[in-house]
Amino acid sequence: MKIIGLVQAHHRGWAGAKDFSLAQVGGKYAVEEVIDRLQAMPAIDAVTIAVPDDPGNQIFREIAAGREATCFFGSQENVLARVKGALDAAGADIAVHVMGQHCFVDTALLSDMLAFLHETGANFVSLPDAFTPYFAGKVYTRALLDDVGRTIEALPEDRAIHFARYAAFVEMHRDRFKAKVYEKLPQYSQDYLLKVRDMAREIFSDDRMHVDAAQASSVSNPLFESYQFARAQFGAKDRVLDIACGDGYGCRILADNVGQVLGVDINEPLIGANQNSNAADNISYDVGDCFALTLPDGAVTGATAMELIEHLPVDRVDGFVKEVRRVIAPGGSFICSTPQNSHGDIPVVPWHVKEYSVGELRAILERHFSSVKILSSKSGGRLTECETGQKMVALCR
Repeated sequence: MKIIGLVQAHHRGWAGAKDFSLAQVGGKYAVEEVIDRLQAMPAIDAVTIAVPDDPGNQIFREIAAGREATCFFGSQENVLARVKGALDAAGADIAVHVMGQHCFVDTALLSDMLAFLHETGANFVSLPDAFTPYFAGKVYTRALLDDVGRTIEALPEDRAIHFARYAAFVEMHRDRFKAKVYEKLPQYSQDYLLKVRDMAREIFSDDRMHVDAAQASSVSNPLFESYQFARAQFGAKDRVLDIACGDGYGCRILADNVGQVLGVDINEPLIGANQNSNAADNISYDVGDCFALTLPDGAVTGATAMELIEHLPVDRVDGFVKEVRRVIAPGGSFICSTPQNSHGDIPVVPWHVKEYSVGELRAILERHFSSVKILSSKSGGRLTECETGQKMVALCR
C-alpha cells in the first residue's frame, strides 16, 4: 500500500492574486515547508504537488525537483480529476492531502489521522468543521475518489462546483462515503500560537485581501459567493451599504440586482480610485468609519460587511453591529461573513483580532437583530443550511 503526501497548489489564489503558497517564510516558499514536513512523516512514501495546467505553475515543477518530489499538472476547475491523476501517476493508494500555503501543518496530527483511517476502515478522515485549517489536512483513499466522481456525475446540476470542491461534498455526505471526523484534537500552547501568528506575517503581508476580479476563480469562489448570496436577498427597490468595500468588487456583484449600492471604506486612496474607475449609475463610494457611519438613521434598506468582523477590536464589535443596525430601516437586512474558528482567540492570520465560533457570533448579532440565520461552507464549498464550517455567513433581519 503506497501512501503519498499530496500538496494542492496554484500560483494564483482563488481571489486572483498571488497565492500564499508562494509566499516566503523563513527564507523559503511556504509550499517548500509543506513538502519538507510531509517528507519527514515516516508513513509517507513520496510527495507530489498537484497544480492546474497553467504556464504560471511551472515554478512548482522546479520546486518539486529541488526537493526530490514530483509535480503533476491537471485540470484547474475539476480538482477531483486533478488529484485522481496525481495519485494514479504516483501509484498511490492513500493521500495525505495538504494545501500548499499551510506551512504550519501539524504532521503529528496528520499521522494520527492516518492511523485512524487504518483503524476504522474509513475512506476519508477530516477534522471538526471549525478547526483552524492552517494546521490541518485530509486523509483519504484513492478508491473514494471514484465513488465521489460517480455520485457527482449522477447529480442533475452544479457538477463543476462539486468537482472543484469535492472534499466539501464528501463532508456534507459523510455517511454516504464512509467519511469520519477525527476528534482527538491537539491543544496548542498560547506561546506556540503567538509564534505561528508572528511567522505568518511573512505570508499575510498585508491586512487587506487583494482581489484581481479578472483572474479570480469563477468556480466556487468563497468571497464572491458571499456577495452573490447577499445579492439574492435584495431587489431593485433596495439601497444597500457595503462596509469595508475594498476595491468595489462586492459592490459590482450587488449592483446587478440592487437599486443603489453605496460602498464605504476607511482607506481614502482606495475610495478615490473607486470613484475614478469603479463607479456606475447605481454604485457610489465614500470614505467611512464603520464605527461612526455618516448616514442618518434608517438611511438604507440593507447592509453587507464581508470578512470584516474578525479584523475589529473585540470590545468594539458590538458597537459596530449597533451602528449598522442604526442605519438600516425597519424590516431591512444585514449580511456579514467571517471565518469560523472554535479556537479563534489567537488566529494564525496576524491581521485577524479574533475568529468567532457560531455561538459567539450569534450572541453578538442577536443583541441587535430580531432574526439571525447562520449558514456555513465546508472546505471552501458552497454555502449550506448547516451552521458549522470554515466560514460563516449571517443573514440578520
